[in-house]
Amino acid sequence: MRGLSALIAAWIAGVAFAATAQAADMSRSWPAPPDFQRPSTPMTELMSGWYLRGDIGYRYNKMGSITGSDPANPVVSHKYDNTFMLGGGLGYKFQWFRTDLTLDYGTQARARGYDAAGAVHYEAKIDTFTTLANLYFDLGTWGGITPYVGAGIGASYLRTSDYINTSLTPSTVVSVTPKWSLSWALMTGISYQFMPNLVFDVGYRYLKLGDAEASDRPESPARTRFQNISAQELRLGIRYLFD
Repeated sequence: MRGLSALIAAWIAGVAFAATAQAADMSRSWPAPPDFQRPSTPMTELMSGWYLRGDIGYRYNKMGSITGSDPANPVVSHKYDNTFMLGGGLGYKFQWFRTDLTLDYGTQARARGYDAAGAVHYEAKIDTFTTLANLYFDLGTWGGITPYVGAGIGASYLRTSDYINTSLTPSTVVSVTPKWSLSWALMTGISYQFMPNLVFDVGYRYLKLGDAEASDRPESPARTRFQNISAQELRLGIRYLFD
């Protein structure tokens, strides 16, 4: 019995000694479990590259000339009012360039053509729908601000309404005459990513819209043409980036 008691006492002392040594080592050299170790490379958040955009702006409209259906009394000067635009689109960004498809609406602007006596000879309201395929190049980022340049090509749907030809009796012809024209644009601006998924954009765009026309009578082949319409736009936009 004494031998057995001595053996049990020795075993208990050995276990106690091992537990004491292990406790001392835990505070100094034992490695952390793998689940709690810091990764060797920093984590990076990946974006899909796709984005939605929305834009508003002010248009400085310009018109090259007005050619009327009355050659005996030509237009010698004209005026084309400024207006507003709004639009949106879907795009994709990859590294230093991005591309998008946009649809913009230019609100109604009044055009007037004056004869040699200074009287209004032709008048119409013109609004536009423009769809463009655009390509942009980012020029680097400084302090969160990214300047860019871009270009686009597409088509514009120019629509005239409330057309007036003062040489007719009655002079007012209420009609809507649409026309498609080739369009292109040149852009520049700066963008700022103020949230992980939101980018604020301030830009300038020169937009070539094309020609619009109006008929003196619905059944008449005679046309008044509002030619070489273009616009310079100051734009504010928001881009939403998809994760």
